[in-house]
Amino acid sequence: MTCPFLREAPMKYCQTASVRKLIPIARTGRADEKCASADHETCPVFRSQHVPESVPGPCPYLCESLMQYCAAAPVAKPVPYSESLLSRCGSDGFRYCELYLSMAQPPVASDEVDGIPMPGWLRYSANHMWLDVGAGGTCHAGIDAFLSRALGRVERIVYLWQRGEHRPAAVLTANGVEYEVVFPNPLVLTNCNQYLRADPSRLATEPYTSGWLFEGMPGPETTANLREGAAARQWMEQEHLRINQFLQQGPYAADGGLFAAGLPAHLDREQMRVLFHEFFSPLAGGKRDL
Repeated sequence: MTCPFLREAPMKYCQTASVRKLIPIARTGRADEKCASADHETCPVFRSQHVPESVPGPCPYLCESLMQYCAAAPVAKPVPYSESLLSRCGSDGFRYCELYLSMAQPPVASDEVDGIPMPGWLRYSANHMWLDVGAGGTCHAGIDAFLSRALGRVERIVYLWQRGEHRPAAVLTANGVEYEVVFPNPLVLTNCNQYLRADPSRLATEPYTSGWLFEGMPGPETTANLREGAAARQWMEQEHLRINQFLQQGPYAADGGLFAAGLPAHLDREQMRVLFHEFFSPLAGGKRDL
């Protein structure tokens, strides 16, 4: 699957020019075009190559190549076809592209558990991180809506690693306190969502789309001990019961079982530290899985 905004166009360019200027072939053939005729011999760039003999026909330095570009970008930047296949444009990773999300505005999954969105195609860790492994091999990870509701407004995001094989981690600041979120399994990081550093609010409003945190390539242990399907829904229902039991001494569990958003603003630091360790620490999650 490729991005619907990915376009192809054959283009020409001068192999010897100091600045490569790509010209769509559909725009060639004009009367003033030198490259495709014998008039190329009058071109200063051609003459600077010190060709010993006259070359009839098109310029020997005129090259053609199939290029691809993003039709959603305000300025089209053509890239060679072979390189675009290596980018997210040529795989289902385009679903997390900022341009695609802003232009296509794909529908948000309606799946939820007790009022908390929970897309059924994702896999979930015990500390409320999600993972999406695409058919093309790339994967994306982030925090689920349960964790984003608990934190509420996030003021700052710092990524601990940008590249390489790690258990991806980020430090989120909410109500002036830092909380480290860690995806519990290793993957080969290739990118982090830098847009979130400018607008962290997307963690709360769009945790499964624009609010993704990490992009990478999965390894043999990346999907270990993750829940999906019916098992994930049953686990989430239990998590709602557990957090309401944790909060039952205070006014933070709302009618119908949905706890109040932005718990750092309601609990003192020690209460929030205990809650975060119990529900969102990778170590606590690992213990529950054993």
